[in-house]
Amino acid sequence: MSPRLAAVLAAVPFALAACTTGAAQQATTASGMPAVPPTPVPASPSDVPSSLRPTAEESASPSASATVDPHAKVIYLTFDDGPWVPYTQQILDVLDKYDATATFFVVGEMVAQHHDLIRKIHAAGHAIGNHTYDHANLTTLPDDRIRWELRKTARQVGPDLAACMRPPYGATNEHIRRITRSEGYKTVLWTDWAVDWDQPPVPELVGYLEDATYDKANILLHDGGGDRPNTVAAVREMLPRWIKKGYTFQALPECLTPHTA
Repeated sequence: MSPRLAAVLAAVPFALAACTTGAAQQATTASGMPAVPPTPVPASPSDVPSSLRPTAEESASPSASATVDPHAKVIYLTFDDGPWVPYTQQILDVLDKYDATATFFVVGEMVAQHHDLIRKIHAAGHAIGNHTYDHANLTTLPDDRIRWELRKTARQVGPDLAACMRPPYGATNEHIRRITRSEGYKTVLWTDWAVDWDQPPVPELVGYLEDATYDKANILLHDGGGDRPNTVAAVREMLPRWIKKGYTFQALPECLTPHTA
């Protein structure tokens, strides 16, 4: 086990302990906005069931469809907890500079404040997935509340929403997956992460992203939930490196079909 991976695994229990739900428990960031508790991670990429990893789907977006090449080496960049000012726009600008497509798992209460950013995400050809309305731990909620979380977010996003969702904290089980399927969603987790909820120094974030460099890596990052300048800087640094290695950047295949339920 590499020293970096060992450090990440050691930090996971603290990340889990730090994650709480409810607006009253949200911290305040340096920019004065409430911080959404970050999504903790499985212990390793192998913990993600193969059924939740990317598979081919028909694209719901003409822009995203044009990027899908089944023969290309691909990295799936995903951004949780937005939209968030100013980091979502900064991420969009970096992605646009390098002609990269990504997936944004959005929180409904943030969408309600920033519909303009949702329009920009969609217009740029990125996919938009459901991340619940208030970053709820679905395993603690009754069935009707789980449906409310998904439906209220869907109403906020509107027709640009894809038929995929990522449960906050990665907290799910077969019962919750049955509910989300009945609501028209595929559950999508991740294979890799960069520990960016703690905003470590940019070189450290870049190191995590280097470790996650392989074909079909599904990388968890955050454009929201708090101050994310180091995430922006690390993605800006890594995109040209990945391109030099022959990688392309696509929206998650599960998130290319529009949500219609």
